[in-house]
Amino acid sequence: MDLQPPDVLKPWINQLPQGAQNFLNSGGWFLVAGFLALLILLILAWMVRAVFRALFGRRKPAPIDSDSDFTEELIHCPMPEGHPGDRRLTVYHLPVRVRLVVVAPMGRESDLDATAVEQLLDQVVSGLTDVARRDRPKIRVWPPQLSHTGFATSFHRRMRKPDPDNFASRWVLVAGRAQMGRQPLLVGFAFWADETNMVGRLTLEPHQWLDVLRLRKIED
Repeated sequence: MDLQPPDVLKPWINQLPQGAQNFLNSGGWFLVAGFLALLILLILAWMVRAVFRALFGRRKPAPIDSDSDFTEELIHCPMPEGHPGDRRLTVYHLPVRVRLVVVAPMGRESDLDATAVEQLLDQVVSGLTDVARRDRPKIRVWPPQLSHTGFATSFHRRMRKPDPDNFASRWVLVAGRAQMGRQPLLVGFAFWADETNMVGRLTLEPHQWLDVLRLRKIED
């Protein structure tokens, strides 16, 4: 077997030190050529992989929402106008007005019509639709949520009131899961109480709404 390098390589080999020439002329050029071929193949494979990932690679899914898009400075929510009426909404028997309503569907395929939110509130507590029409709160519809606990956590984190949580305040924040028949509804309220209190923030399950939120006839 001829171990001599091809003639095209000999001018280049002759410019190398004598030891390198002896190594290549005695068959070492096979090893060098094999190493270079392997290196080229690795580089080509890396380039192909990079192009493939750029064209067809799986992109990270965009987050459902972000705090910066949904944070509410509660002090800017509109104050209810006019008389609250004879039947007052109460939270633990504390009369309140509605200043903000947040609703969100549960599940990837669900959707909510922002214009129908007031109608949905009767699914939470009977009579709540009339209260919302009277108080005219700010209404926001959030994107679909994957978990009711995650929704409540996000709601409380994004609602910024001017008072610290460990101080008496007229703000009462309530969030949780309600039911529209078989369909769950995620809802959060920012209430404005008639007087300062320590109720703070509440997270409710479907069976708890009627125990916490009630309509009562209150005499002036």
